[in-house]
Amino acid sequence: MTDEHDATRRLIRRADPAAALAPVSADRLTRLTEDAMTTDSTSVPSEAPARPRALRPWMLAGAGAVAAGAAAAIVLPALLAPAPTVTTLALESSDATAMCMTLSPELLRQGVLAFRADVTGIDGGVVTLQVTERFQGEVGDLVQVQQGDDIPIDGAPIVFQDGASYLISSDGTTIGGCSGSGVVSPELEALFDEAFPG
Repeated sequence: MTDEHDATRRLIRRADPAAALAPVSADRLTRLTEDAMTTDSTSVPSEAPARPRALRPWMLAGAGAVAAGAAAAIVLPALLAPAPTVTTLALESSDATAMCMTLSPELLRQGVLAFRADVTGIDGGVVTLQVTERFQGEVGDLVQVQQGDDIPIDGAPIVFQDGASYLISSDGTTIGGCSGSGVVSPELEALFDEAFPG
């Protein structure tokens, strides 16, 4: 045998799961190689039925491990995720005699909190907002506030609509009717952009 054959045998032996077995003698290997080269493969009957391969226990264990890993990848992040923080605010009661000042970026900056949020639910008169952007102050992931009364006067508390997006300015405790809070509109958005650039 040449050096090339020896190198090939070493390479095959490293990949061979039966490498720990005793090696085949050179005479036996030569005879097996000659038999393989001279055997007529057409002598096997073509109508011989193929035997179904039985599943090995390690195959079943591997499939189970893959399924368990996929389930863990879905469930574990949900279990390990921190609970959302909640900020509770109140709506400032309206004063029928009060007149709102002209809203300006300076007035918005005077608030303690400023944020954008989407209404995700209204239950029992309590509105839940999911905060999507923070402009000023520390506000939780969720904000809860009592629903306002539908009073058609200047400075009345906000009446929230489920699924709508709002820009909110607050003194940290209440959302005032004249605080510059309301449903997102191009005009209100422009004021917030100017008050809180970048």
